[in-house]
Amino acid sequence: MKRIKAHWFCLLAVALSACSGGGEGGIPNDLKNVARNRTLILDCIDPGTCAGQMKDYDTFNPYVPGQTSRTGYQFLYEPLYFYNAYGAEDNIIPWIATGHEFNADYTEITINIREGVEWSDGHPWTAHDLVFTINMLKANVPLLLFSTDMNTWVKEAVAVDSLTARISLTAPNPRFVFTYFTHNFDNGVPIVPKHIWDGQDSEVFKNLDLAKGWPVVSGPYRLALSSPQQRMWDLRDDWWASKIGFKAAPKVERLIFLPYVDEAKRVQLMLANQLDSCGDSRPPNIRTMVEGNPKITSWTGRDGALGYLDWWPISLGFNNLEWPFSDPQVRRAINFAVNRDQLVEVGWQGSGTPAKVPFPAFPPIRRFTDGIQDLIEQSGVGVYDIEKSAGLMEAGGWQKNGAGMWEKDGKTVKMAINIFGGFQDIGQVLVVQLQRAGFEASFRQISDAYDQMSQGEARAYITGHAGSVRDPYFTMRLYHSRFVQPTGTAAEHFWRWKNTDYDALVDEMGRTAPDDPRLHELFREAMAIWLNEMPSVPLLQWYHRIPHNETYWTNWPSAENPYINSAYWHRTWLLVLLGLQPAQT
Repeated sequence: MKRIKAHWFCLLAVALSACSGGGEGGIPNDLKNVARNRTLILDCIDPGTCAGQMKDYDTFNPYVPGQTSRTGYQFLYEPLYFYNAYGAEDNIIPWIATGHEFNADYTEITINIREGVEWSDGHPWTAHDLVFTINMLKANVPLLLFSTDMNTWVKEAVAVDSLTARISLTAPNPRFVFTYFTHNFDNGVPIVPKHIWDGQDSEVFKNLDLAKGWPVVSGPYRLALSSPQQRMWDLRDDWWASKIGFKAAPKVERLIFLPYVDEAKRVQLMLANQLDSCGDSRPPNIRTMVEGNPKITSWTGRDGALGYLDWWPISLGFNNLEWPFSDPQVRRAINFAVNRDQLVEVGWQGSGTPAKVPFPAFPPIRRFTDGIQDLIEQSGVGVYDIEKSAGLMEAGGWQKNGAGMWEKDGKTVKMAINIFGGFQDIGQVLVVQLQRAGFEASFRQISDAYDQMSQGEARAYITGHAGSVRDPYFTMRLYHSRFVQPTGTAAEHFWRWKNTDYDALVDEMGRTAPDDPRLHELFREAMAIWLNEMPSVPLLQWYHRIPHNETYWTNWPSAENPYINSAYWHRTWLLVLLGLQPAQT
C-alpha cells in the first residue's frame, strides 16, 4: 500500500511540474507554462485501461471495446446534439447540427450541418465526416462499438453536399438521431474526421501521433502529452465555436488525467486539493470529503443526498448462454434471494433506492413503468423471499449439499460476481445474502472487469444500463439478441440473452414514435416476457455522488444550476468545461 501511495503521489508531482512549465519527470520542456489555478486535474475512472498507468497512452481509438479510457474522446469528438436530462424541460441542445427532418414514415432523415465547424487541423467538419463514420462502422460489424447498430439500422448514408447528410434506414426509427448522435450521459457515437481515418484499418488504427497533430478532434483542446503516467490536454485558441461566435472558449487552460486509484486514495487527494473532481464516491466517502474540506461540494451542495439520479440502474447480470444461468428458473430463484432494502441500508448507509426494473426513475420513464406495476408484482421481482427461492430450486431438481449449497449433478451454482468501481460496498452484502440462500457466491474486483464481461468469461457480474432517459426502448434494445456473441467473443452489451418474441416486440417499438399510444402496449407485452425470464436481476437505482472541489474552479453543475450532469467520463463533459469558472483567489 505504501508503495502504491508513493507511486501515485510521484505521478501527481509530475503533473504539477507540468503545470509549472515542465522539464522534470519525463515532461517535455516545450510545454507551455500553465498555472495550477488554470489547470483541472482528474483521475481516470477506468481500472481496466488505466489502473497504475495509462495502458492506452499510445492510442486514441474510440471504437475498440474495452481498450480506450475515457480521457478525451468522450468530449472532444463533438456531437450533432447534446441532451440535458436535468433541465426544467426535455432539453435538446443543437451543436454541430442545426436541425434535422424525418420523412413521413421515419425511414429517412435529412441532417443539416452548422456552417463553420472545423477539425483541430483546420479541415472543415462536413456531412462527409458523418457519412464516413456511419459507413465505416457498418463495414466493421460486429468488431467496433456501435457497428451492430449502424449495420442494423442504416440502409444508406450519403452526403448531399458538405452541409447536408441524408440517411436512409432499413426500417422506421423515429429515435435514430437521438439514440446515436445526441450525446447524453455515456451514450453517443463519436464522429471522426474522414481525411484522417479513410484508408485505415479502423480496428487497429492507433490515431495518436503528436508529431502529426493526431488525434484530430473538433473540441477546444489539443493533446499535449500522453504517457503511461498521464494524459494532458491544452486549450487551443482556434476552436471553431469561438471563431464563429457560437460559444466562448473554456476557462480551463489545461486538463490533466492521471491514472486510476482506489476510492480511499481519491478521498485523500480531494481533501488535499490535489484533485478537482473524481469518480463516483460511495456515501460514506463523499460525506468524509464534504465534512473534511470546506471547499468540497456536490450536486446537492454540502447536505442532502450529495448526488443525482443517474441513467444507470444496476442489475446482477449473467452470461445467459452458460449453465446454470441459462435456466430462467435459476435466475428467478436468485432474485428472491436478494434483499434490496438491506443493500441500501447496509451497503449504502441508507442513501439510495431499490430498483425493480432496469430503467432510471426519471419522470418520462415512469409514464411507462407505472402502467406495468401489476406485471412487476406478478413476477416477484424485488421480493425478498428465501422460501420462494428454495422452492424454485427444488422444482428444478436442485438439492442442498452438506455445506448448505444448492447442488445438481455434482455441481453447485458458483457465482464469482465480477465487480468494478464502486460496487464493493453492495457487493459484499449481496454475496452474503446469496450464500445464505444456498448459492456459492463470491465477488472479485479485477482490473480487466470490462473485458471479462464483454468476453462472457464473467458468468455473473454487476453493471448498469446505459439506456433510457425519455422512453423505454433504449434500455430494452440492450437485451436484443442482435448483440449476443458466443462466450469468448467480445459483445457490445453483455447480457447474452435470446428471445425471438421479445426481439420482435422491441423491433416494433423501435419503429413506433415515442408519443404514439401504441408504444405503451408494445412495452407491456415485451416487459411481460422480460419479467418472466428475468435475464438480469434489477438491484438498485444508481446515484452519481461526485465531489466538486471549489479551491480552483467554481460553477459546477448542481441541483440549483442543473445545466448538465457532472460525470467527466460522460459524453456531455464538454458542457461542464464550458461552464466552469476560476475561483476568486
